[in-house]
This record gives sequence, structure tokens and C-alpha cells, in this order.
Amino acid sequence: MTIYTDGSYSNQTSVLGYAFCLVEDGKVEYFSDAFILKNGSSTIAEIIAVTKALEYCSKNSIQNLVVVHDYDELPFFAFGYRKCPPSMYKFVKTLQRLTREVKPRFRKVEAHKDDTYNNTVDKLAREAMQKFFSRKTNSDI
Repeated sequence: MTIYTDGSYSNQTSVLGYAFCLVEDGKVEYFSDAFILKNGSSTIAEIIAVTKALEYCSKNSIQNLVVVHDYDELPFFAFGYRKCPPSMYKFVKTLQRLTREVKPRFRKVEAHKDDTYNNTVDKLAREAMQKFFSRKTNSDI
């Protein structure tokens, strides 16, 4: 199984969006959501996207998967090779725990290029943020 992940974050609204898709045997399933995260970042959004995908795999006993991502540092954080700033500590620890549990392989692709699924999860993460912000704004009226 291959899982494509991406995350997005707006400093202006403090809304974080993430998306992932599972691709196996010609079938594709998409997942996306958004929420408010004060003092977040695009890096944290990337980590959360992978974390959400690995949580899904853990809950559904999915092993032997490849996580396709477009953030260079991701495997370094996942395997503990790179120290993270304090603002990212709890997110990286969760990523590391799930990486040990699910045992994914990681494959880097270049962002915004010719990878259809990477482009799709990028778009879905941004759309999830926009929908969340729109719902929040409309409920405040």
C-alpha cells in the first residue's frame, strides 16, 4: 500500500489542514480535515498529515506501506535522526511512536510537480483549511 500525505498551515487564521490518500490495487481513498492550532507551522502540518495516516493504518492493522511525502526532513524526524525544536516536540514524539508501531518506509517526491496523488493531497489539505475557516466564519456571524 502507498499513502500520500500533505499538510498546510495558515499563520493568519491558525488553521491547519491535512490530507492523505491510500492507494492500493487501483483503489484510492481520500481523507482530509482541518482544525485550529495556535502557534502551528507548515512543518507541523506535514508531520500531522503523516501522523493521521499512520494512526489510520494502526487502527486498521495496515503494515508494509510506503509513505510518500514532499517534506525533506520528515524521515529524519520520524526515525529520531534530527532533533526538533520545542514547539514541535509532542508532534514528533507521536510520529516516532507510530513509525515504530506501523514500520512504514518513506519516499520523498518533489512538491508541486508531476505526481498526481501528491498534488491531490496538497489541494485537499488547502481545501480542508478553507472549508474549516468558512464554517468557522459563518458560525461566528
